[in-house]
Amino acid sequence: MNKRVRSVLNSLISVVLALVLAFVVIGILLMWRGYDPAATFLALFKGAFVGKSNLSASLVLAIPLILGGLGIALSFRCGIFNIGGEGQLYLGAFAATWLGVNLQGLPFFLHIPICLLGSMLFGGMWALIPGWLKIKKGYNETITSVLLNYVGLYFVNYTLASFFKGEGTLNNQSPKIQESAMLSRLIPGTELSTSLYLTIAIVILFWFIFYKTDIGFKLRAVGANGEAARTSGVNTGKYLLIAIITSGALSGLAGSVQILGYQHLLVQNFSPNTGYDIISVALMGSLHPVGVALAGFLLGALRSGASVMQIMMGVPVTILYIIQGIVILSVLGFSYAKIDFIGLVSGLFSDSKRGMEKEAAK
Repeated sequence: MNKRVRSVLNSLISVVLALVLAFVVIGILLMWRGYDPAATFLALFKGAFVGKSNLSASLVLAIPLILGGLGIALSFRCGIFNIGGEGQLYLGAFAATWLGVNLQGLPFFLHIPICLLGSMLFGGMWALIPGWLKIKKGYNETITSVLLNYVGLYFVNYTLASFFKGEGTLNNQSPKIQESAMLSRLIPGTELSTSLYLTIAIVILFWFIFYKTDIGFKLRAVGANGEAARTSGVNTGKYLLIAIITSGALSGLAGSVQILGYQHLLVQNFSPNTGYDIISVALMGSLHPVGVALAGFLLGALRSGASVMQIMMGVPVTILYIIQGIVILSVLGFSYAKIDFIGLVSGLFSDSKRGMEKEAAK
């Protein structure tokens, strides 16, 4: 069997077994709390996939997770650990909102790209700070990027409570963006926008650049062995900066699509913990663009289904975080165990066949 096909099959089996284990554990927890596991899981499934509104909600929640997860996957694959997605996401959302509110009289085909590029610029520049401190000063980028999350988040909250607060609003929120900055809806009556097309295009572009171009090869080389890459003439500092700036830009884009796609204004704490959840998405997807897309959709579906599950079954919303955590831990555990299931099954069949041949020989 082809080595790549074997690896893909092993990964798929790992994910399936991880999900089965996760839902067995969750089922036991639900029974302990007095809920019917079968009915609860059915409600979760319906809320995630049945009907255009539920499926659209799953995709809406998945889109920022996929975009941010791609950025984290890129930085991790290159050996620079960007944990600052939360701050980068909020600053990207702020930039998109500010441009969407204050740039007036532009046609949509100019206004929307300007807002998206502005969000990527803000997110990328915010990620540049821990990247530069690591490369030039040797500071740990994990610590600096985490600390910058708080700076970015509280800066955005401050703007919404002061100069960027909408007139006549009681809550700390921005004015509404111009209609020319709003992404078109794909399905009437839902919040799913053309950001879905943008996300699919970025996943494909990410895969092509990372695996089919010279710059992608050098990025992978720096992540695999920085010293060897440097010895062979690769400017490792340059490619580490490219990786973390691109990572921050994608996190900023993850914030902007929520504003331009369906929220249309910025409120305090509009997307709590998404900047940390994208780390889980990147790891669950094995730092591969296709895997990240599937992991982001899975997590988005869980969130969408959990809201319907709460309404139908009366299950507390905190169960969502328990389900999410168990699923993530199960998938990561099986993924990093790297069990060769194909080899195990082949070995069992071979042993069985040899045993039958020995019996026949007697």
